[in-house]
Amino acid sequence: MIRPTSSILLILAAVAGGVLFHISFEVSELDDRLGTLNHDIRSDREAIHVLRAEWSFLNQPDRLEELARRHLDLQPVSGTQLTGVGTLPVRPEEALPEITPHDDPTGLGRAIELHAGAPRVKPTAPARPTAIPVASAPVQRADVSRSLDDVLREIVNTGPSSAKAGAQ
Repeated sequence: MIRPTSSILLILAAVAGGVLFHISFEVSELDDRLGTLNHDIRSDREAIHVLRAEWSFLNQPDRLEELARRHLDLQPVSGTQLTGVGTLPVRPEEALPEITPHDDPTGLGRAIELHAGAPRVKPTAPARPTAIPVASAPVQRADVSRSLDDVLREIVNTGPSSAKAGAQ
């Protein structure tokens, strides 16, 4: 008769063999799948290489120029085709939309309406900054040791009228 420990060990060995067979079968399936994926990657890379070569051939400037000359009726631009801004038609005043107080959501007395056909208006240039007065007196060693607060007080106290008088 077989001892109970021997039967338990025999069962454990059979289970371990079954698990080993199952794992080795899964590994071989994954290895086959990996081989298939690597083959697909190689074939896709070759196809990309061929497509890039075809693309560079099709986009050669000489070839495109010949096709355009053969299939399109394009002529060089003449000087009479160009025009200035003054020749463009101006929108009449009566065609502009009126702004009414009930149309103004901000209450500021003006409303902005956007229309697809409305002409675009170039914004005005920003105002130029005013010139900062420059002292023409020679710099002395005592002026260098002044604090920034002293310099700012002096600039504020000397108004633009004194700067204009000093410039004259």
